[in-house]
Amino acid sequence: MVNAWQLLLTGHGRRSIGDIAGAVEYGDRHLGTPATEVGLTPETAARVIRFDRARRALQRARATKLGDLAASYGYYDQSHLVRDFVDFAGRAPSRWLREEFGNVQAGRIPTPQTGPHD
Repeated sequence: MVNAWQLLLTGHGRRSIGDIAGAVEYGDRHLGTPATEVGLTPETAARVIRFDRARRALQRARATKLGDLAASYGYYDQSHLVRDFVDFAGRAPSRWLREEFGNVQAGRIPTPQTGPHD
């Protein structure tokens, strides 16, 4: 399972589970069960990895078009990205930005290094 996790990470959550199963010589069904080490199925782990990368990019980019962001980070379309935001962040991307960083249109979004009050 460690090898499967490494393939998920290095593939940025974009490799198919069938491809990973073949690479680590497990069947899709066996690989589809939650890993004891991680507590997630490989498919869910891939979604979390992909979501985290897209979330970080959105945080850095401020005014990125969601469709472009979705395409860049392995989502089928904008609605696919929005569904993952709702599932993992509990809100749509625009609402997440607004709640995390205040009025996005008013200016800079704080980076993790500067914080909201610097």
